[in-house]
Amino acid sequence: MTSLSDRNSWSFSSPSDQPRRHSLTPRSYGTTARHGSLPYGIYDDDYRKTLPQSVMERKMSSAQPPDYRTNLVGSSVNEAVYLIAMQPEVSPRKWLVAPYCFLYMAAYVATQAAFTQYLYKRVQGELFPNVSQINETFGCNVNTSDPNYKMQTKVQQEAASWSMYYKLANGIPALFACIILGSSSDKFGRRFLFVLPCVGAIIRTGVCVVGIYFKFDLLYFIIGFFIEGLLGFVPTMLLVCFAYIADITPPRGKKRALGITLVELFNGIGATVFSFVTGYFIQDTGFFYPMLTSGVLVVIALFLVFFIPESFPPDKRNSEDSVFDKMSTSFSLFFSSANAGRRWMYNILMLVFAITMFDIFGSDSVEPLYQLGVPFCWSPEKLGYYSAAKNLLQNAVGMGLIKCMQAVMTDESIAMIGCVTFAANFVAEGLAKTDLVMYIGAIIGAPGPLTVPICRSLMSKLTSTEQQGAVFSAIAAMENVIYMGGTVAGNEIYSATISYYRGFVFFIFAGCSIICLTCLGIYRFGSRRTFPTPLDIRR
Repeated sequence: MTSLSDRNSWSFSSPSDQPRRHSLTPRSYGTTARHGSLPYGIYDDDYRKTLPQSVMERKMSSAQPPDYRTNLVGSSVNEAVYLIAMQPEVSPRKWLVAPYCFLYMAAYVATQAAFTQYLYKRVQGELFPNVSQINETFGCNVNTSDPNYKMQTKVQQEAASWSMYYKLANGIPALFACIILGSSSDKFGRRFLFVLPCVGAIIRTGVCVVGIYFKFDLLYFIIGFFIEGLLGFVPTMLLVCFAYIADITPPRGKKRALGITLVELFNGIGATVFSFVTGYFIQDTGFFYPMLTSGVLVVIALFLVFFIPESFPPDKRNSEDSVFDKMSTSFSLFFSSANAGRRWMYNILMLVFAITMFDIFGSDSVEPLYQLGVPFCWSPEKLGYYSAAKNLLQNAVGMGLIKCMQAVMTDESIAMIGCVTFAANFVAEGLAKTDLVMYIGAIIGAPGPLTVPICRSLMSKLTSTEQQGAVFSAIAAMENVIYMGGTVAGNEIYSATISYYRGFVFFIFAGCSIICLTCLGIYRFGSRRTFPTPLDIRR
């Protein structure tokens, strides 16, 4: 390796020339001679602001020659050497973000399951008050002239309409809230964003609990959902967790992707476990106590927030920018000409993220309809078993593989494997004629969701420390849009293609995964040419 004195990017003055100072002066700090500047979130703006005052100037003013090896980490890129601050030890309390995610998501899934079934039961009681129980019809041979079938269809249609109203009351204000609140966290810190979604969930759960107990008109429940949306809802909870992980993990290496995947894993486990538990809880106690228990879980999550330390202290924030400036950053990362060197990478990663989320939300909405019909004719119990097995495979197995996969491949390669396995899963589902093939497809597609946390991590690594809230708010907004539109789009495609091939929609999902694979290949090739991989000189 070439010695530091041979580097063209640095000039040295020896101790003999300046007896009391050890000078190290970069002629071109944060740039390379051949490939332009590196992502400023990694080597440029962050350390340009922190090193000269916090490390280098302090060291230079010392009477004794400093030992840079004890305080700095060096990386060599072509003709330049970059000195970056060593990462401090992470407090164990900061990882309380993981159980916070588990509790919040468990409460969300439990309350969704309880309220959905309550809504169905309530609509049935209002439409047909003289009928104590409508016999459920499912399977392949349904008699459409049966009065039970007609009543069931009417109840489903009415309940679906109310469910749509509640989702819109949640989703539309949450779309704007996550952009405003997420960007504001770059100015005011992260901790307040842990509080707001919990407060919103407590208010919405409280409205539901009181409404169920006193049998409010269904219109009044919209108030709780709307307030929850204003305070951020699930998208804001996710973005603050991911921004927090970005704050406590280094931009280089694979720890950030591992941390973000850990958050996804805890979310998935919470959702899977409580989707099981809530069903039995509702069967034994009704709807009131499961809803009340969900509120208790959110209160416990809120209690944990008081023990989670701030990950973005004032000395790291750019307090000169207004909240509006922070909000505009969410868009400038993807559209501004000032970000031309990295803009194409943000956009291609966001495209992969959006298409993969469409595959997830779209397939989740279509699969039950597909499995209820010919040739499967599954009962609700079989649908539940398959959904639980699929969630368990994707979360416990798929997400759990990331540590082993990171030992032998890059993050981009892991995301590409996720695309390939997702495509294979969808092809298997489209061609399936037996239950066994459906389960084999779920096993093959277990690593598929890994593409989502890897895309989050890669976009975070491209972004400077003081803009992490902005980038994750943009990601959350996109996720919210796909959540609201992906379900509708998936069902529309399924309805339009079912007449000539029932499984055709899954081939479309597979094609979307192949598009993602192609985009990731372009990203990997292009980013390597633009930003060569740095080498830690201490290794």
